[in-house]
Amino acid sequence: MNPPCARCGKIVYPTEKVSCLDKNWHKGCFHCEVCKMTLNMKNYKGYDKKPYCNAHYPKTSFTIVADTPENLRLRQQSELQSQKVSPTSGLHSVTFQSI
Repeated sequence: MNPPCARCGKIVYPTEKVSCLDKNWHKGCFHCEVCKMTLNMKNYKGYDKKPYCNAHYPKTSFTIVADTPENLRLRQQSELQSQKVSPTSGLHSVTFQSI
């Protein structure tokens, strides 16, 4: 049995089939999601199981590091260490009282 096209849903016959991104496509239906440029196996880029041309391939953006408990602990530790005595800041004395 011939599979349906991932784009149009119609049957894809072997002579017109492009198998890519775990799907089957008609040659004419295998085009960029943005500009509709017809793609082939040499010039497509897949993202989220969808085909894109090089110009419209979604760029990965960097995100900030989440405030996980471990990252919060490391930030606090770093802040505490930066508050400790440095050679140019003078000496601080701490007195402990025994009970």
